[in-house]
Amino acid sequence: MAKIHHRLSRVPAWLFTILTLVLIFWLTLSPKPFGDEEIPLFPGADKIAHALMFGFLTAMMLLDHQRKRSWRRSPARHAAIAAAVSSLIGIGIEFAQKWMNQGRGFEVADMAADTLGASLVAFIWLLTQDRWRP
Repeated sequence: MAKIHHRLSRVPAWLFTILTLVLIFWLTLSPKPFGDEEIPLFPGADKIAHALMFGFLTAMMLLDHQRKRSWRRSPARHAAIAAAVSSLIGIGIEFAQKWMNQGRGFEVADMAADTLGASLVAFIWLLTQDRWRP
């Protein structure tokens, strides 16, 4: 585990969060991120995708913050802030989709899924961080 922490500590600050944001912006704001390819999904799959995306964003924010703090334990307020920022980004993206008018839909359910995923990951982070910290 020490080797992993050492290697992760060498990655530039906030890189994981920035890369995750770029990916999320591309997936959610481009009119057809996968081109004309239609991916068959089950009903509600997009809500699961939203929860996973914004949960992952929250995890990357917390990982980057904890790396910056020399792997010290993250207090609950940091996890809450990361979940709130991630949720607000998701809400902002929904409004951007509405205003851009490029075929992407505005859905309150997507906002709820974003918030649920971010909050759930923040909670799991707080419960499990002692298991993998150095």
